[in-house]
Amino acid sequence: MELNELEQIKALPFFKDLSDAELDTVLKKVFTKFYKKGSILFVEGMPGEILYIVLEGGIVITKKTKEGNEIEITKLGYGEIAGEMSLIDAGPRTATGKTEVDSKLVVMTKKSFNEILESDPKIAAKLLMELLKILNKRLRATDKKFENS
Repeated sequence: MELNELEQIKALPFFKDLSDAELDTVLKKVFTKFYKKGSILFVEGMPGEILYIVLEGGIVITKKTKEGNEIEITKLGYGEIAGEMSLIDAGPRTATGKTEVDSKLVVMTKKSFNEILESDPKIAAKLLMELLKILNKRLRATDKKFENS
């Protein structure tokens, strides 16, 4: 990783509670990847193995209706995460994610996360707490949508 990219990753909200030493450990387990506009990251119903964090660009999340139509659920930008549930369970993807524009994403595989969990439970606990905060925020937003409809 180049220095500028390293600084960009360190600034991501997902890693804010990690010390420099802890972040260095995590950085050995993640990588960045460039995706062209419209690249499919994951498909609803398929098994999930990867978490994505937006470093540059954006991801659009869609879901199929019973009629087979695709509806947009949300758009994710800098610092936001897609595929977080795949680190926690082996269930199928609940939506489809694709890049909205050319994008640079931080990629963490389930295997890498499990290695951190085994070797550094304290780091894994901090990352899991951050995931729980994200999931909680999304659940509250969904609840609010239903309250207003």
